[in-house]
Amino acid sequence: MSKTGNEKAQDLSALKLGSSVAARQLKYSLFAAILLGLIITAFQIVSDYRWIGDVYRQANERVLESSVPVANEAVTKRDTDLAEAIVRGMMVQRSVSKVTITNEDGSVLYQRKRATGEIPVSRWAEQLFGGLQTREILLPGDTGPSSGSVGMMVVELNPQVFVTVFMSRSAWSFLANMVFAVAMAVVFAALSYFVFSRPLIKLAHYIVKSDPTDVKHPFEMPPMHRHDDEVQLLGSVTVGLFGMIRGQIGQLQRARDDLLDANVNLEARVESRTRELNDAMGKLEVLASTDPLTGLANRRVFMTRLEENLSIWKRRDTPMSILLLDIDKFKLLNDTYGHQAGDAVLASLSKLLQRSLRDIDLPARLGGEEFAILLPGEEKEGAMILAERLRASLEQDAVAFGGKHLNYTSSFGVISLPTQAAIAKMDAEIARDVALLKSRENSDLADILYSLADEALYRSKETGRNRCTFADLSHLSVQVKS
Repeated sequence: MSKTGNEKAQDLSALKLGSSVAARQLKYSLFAAILLGLIITAFQIVSDYRWIGDVYRQANERVLESSVPVANEAVTKRDTDLAEAIVRGMMVQRSVSKVTITNEDGSVLYQRKRATGEIPVSRWAEQLFGGLQTREILLPGDTGPSSGSVGMMVVELNPQVFVTVFMSRSAWSFLANMVFAVAMAVVFAALSYFVFSRPLIKLAHYIVKSDPTDVKHPFEMPPMHRHDDEVQLLGSVTVGLFGMIRGQIGQLQRARDDLLDANVNLEARVESRTRELNDAMGKLEVLASTDPLTGLANRRVFMTRLEENLSIWKRRDTPMSILLLDIDKFKLLNDTYGHQAGDAVLASLSKLLQRSLRDIDLPARLGGEEFAILLPGEEKEGAMILAERLRASLEQDAVAFGGKHLNYTSSFGVISLPTQAAIAKMDAEIARDVALLKSRENSDLADILYSLADEALYRSKETGRNRCTFADLSHLSVQVKS
């Protein structure tokens, strides 16, 4: 049995605070504020952890880097006073708990550690900021690392001071954010109740008591509202709507049925247009990533894949190589036989590359007669062997065009990023420059590799064409400093 307007009004009047709009406002405001406070606190804690961790690591590195030269001199001269001075200076850094300087024969030149309990170690110190660490630093002496070490400096690091600072900042951040969040939630709920909820509840009582389908009784006026705002406007509009409802229930029903039919048709049209749009987007993606003449990847795709492989080289110590090749005297070929002949040569070269390379290799046309090949996992020796094999295959390639067979040659420039083990076998200066490449952004590093490979390609052209040249890594110092 349906309830009358008076029964509905009584039900609404019987609502308790726990289920009212005001209670829900306060409850959800507190929930949202506390959640936001927790998110902000978590963000601050993570930011503080990273910042304090960076400060801790940088402070340690500065102390160690500045102490090694003096420790070298102290060990070389067997100067205990100098060793004591440098160790005393290192102990100013609160994260240094013990320093031992030993001679080449293992005997202790000088040793000092903090008193027991001066900086107590908590369980967090063993987990945060790398935990308790022992750094062993060989002292190469004045003649350089190639002559062997003259001693060793052993430094024990304790991050407890930084852990204490981090814990203190985290606790204060949590407390301040929670207090602020709760206060703001209460203020927002109170303002929302007095400004919006209370007049809205009164209007709701009026709406529940009114029955727009009861044509026997006139409408009552909505409750008085002293502010000329949306609530008052809602009351006036409600009276007008109730009057319209009496004569338009049938029309609304028919309009609803028509709307349902229109939605069904609209959904079908939207689904059809969506499929067409997805097909078009797929075709555009292929066009945007592929050279239309050769079917190879274009420059954009090649540079993107190159930067991805540079990240893998940095993280996993996986080698990679790049081959740049350029068709020799391509302009003369175009001038002699026409651009269609040149296009036929480009297409034939592209097919030969696709047949000769692995699935993981990426051949690409960079523009004109210039091509590039990305070789993931390949070091210098393998890259040069592949480049020579491709060079010989291209030299033997005969392109049928206009009743003739066109021959062509190509010049290659090769560059590789080696593994850490291969870097260790290089000349010291070149090894240092290669190692410094890992600190560069991927986009800058890609430009450096392309530039060196292009230099090698140019040398191939200068020295007679139809040959393969590996990049001169001694030029890295100029690129790294730029």
